[in-house]
Amino acid sequence: MFLNSLWIQNFRSHQNSVYEFNSGINFISGPNGAGKTNILEAIQVLATGTTFLNHSLGELINWDSTFATIQAKIETNDTHKLEVQLFKDPPKTTISRNFKLDDVKKTRPKYNGTLKTVVFQPDDLRLVTGSPSRRRDFLDDILSSLHWQYSSSRTAYNKALKHRNELLDLIYEKKATSDQLNFWDQELVKNGKILSDFRLNFITQANLFFQNSSHGEIKALKIAYEPNLLTIAKLESNYELEIRRGSTQSGPHRDDYVFHSTIFSNQNTTLESWGSRGQERLAILAFKLAQIDYIKTNFNQSPILLLDDIFSELDLEHWELVLNICQNHQSFITSAQPELAKTLNIQHIINL
Repeated sequence: MFLNSLWIQNFRSHQNSVYEFNSGINFISGPNGAGKTNILEAIQVLATGTTFLNHSLGELINWDSTFATIQAKIETNDTHKLEVQLFKDPPKTTISRNFKLDDVKKTRPKYNGTLKTVVFQPDDLRLVTGSPSRRRDFLDDILSSLHWQYSSSRTAYNKALKHRNELLDLIYEKKATSDQLNFWDQELVKNGKILSDFRLNFITQANLFFQNSSHGEIKALKIAYEPNLLTIAKLESNYELEIRRGSTQSGPHRDDYVFHSTIFSNQNTTLESWGSRGQERLAILAFKLAQIDYIKTNFNQSPILLLDDIFSELDLEHWELVLNICQNHQSFITSAQPELAKTLNIQHIINL
């Protein structure tokens, strides 16, 4: 699979931009503020309906516009047309999204996964030492973009969690009764199991990928999944505590996972506690490699790689590792340093 062409209308700084790409490495160069990252954002929105940055959907639409459109042609065995439209809905503040495949409207869960991407960005380097919620969100975004079942269960779980927590407050205030929890308990347990099963499967496959790696430091890595399993019995046993606190105390919304390496003599030592910055960077790159392998193994497709100005954060050894990855995939690299294209021996350059 590769992205042949891209048309962006009223998206971020791009009012009407058209780009043609090759099937190898595409180097997007320009000064800060020129719109390099916006191109990668557009590709990611085209793939998943969301951006990899902390922009709201409303911020993706050009300031003077009420809508934005992203269109692309992708090549698999056939040529397909993808389209995502974003609409402001005044006087409301909500943003509507339309997804189309070959001009046929699709729901987001059914659309996601048509175009598969793997994003590399400097902020990823905080994953090892960041909060559990950051790690959960990272994994959730990967799985939601690939599996409509996961995306649907994630939405249903979050909805049930919100309603259950609100109900706990009402029970504490004696404005509701405990039997009203039954429906939301069932929803949480059912959808929570789906989330946990997908997460465990992904991490299991990632660990297998590490074990089979020819790279010594990657081979030494292991991810320990720390699930917060949810059952009806656990909900019942936590009832009094949850009433006092007004929140659900167990479930996959409290999951975590940590990175270990056998290079440390103490196998209970985590990279977060003892790893150097270089080891943390390598762990994240290895996790990205495992994500690529997961897509290839489960979908028999090669994802498109989006690399947003990450070479400024990496040393020479990691440059080589990333470039070796890019050689086998269609890749998009942004940089404010045009001379980097020559250093990396990249031929296809888009200057903004």
